[in-house]
Amino acid sequence: MQLSFVLSFVAFLASATALVLSNNAVDSSLSKRQDPCALYCEPLATANQQCSGDTTCLCGGPVAALMYTCSTCTYQYDTTKYAALQQALDQYVANCATVNSPVGALPIPYCSATAARA
Repeated sequence: MQLSFVLSFVAFLASATALVLSNNAVDSSLSKRQDPCALYCEPLATANQQCSGDTTCLCGGPVAALMYTCSTCTYQYDTTKYAALQQALDQYVANCATVNSPVGALPIPYCSATAARA
């Protein structure tokens, strides 16, 4: 596996993490305590740092679960982010498959925001 691909994958995961973390609050002025998705999204940033570029770690079940739950929570509070969040998850899945660490499909249920607010 080429080092350049691994580095680009790590950079992608960092940007995907930034996407879900920057979009997970309903209002940017909310504190961590008020952030409805902090429970799911803050551990994702920690896991990303702890993996230190290890693709096996980055594509492991715990990180994949955090990517999914953080993205799903973010979508529930801001439905306008659906396409960007799903695209980030799809790219994560594709990158993990490329490094022989498949995580399987991670589809965000399109109706989850409507159901959560009903």
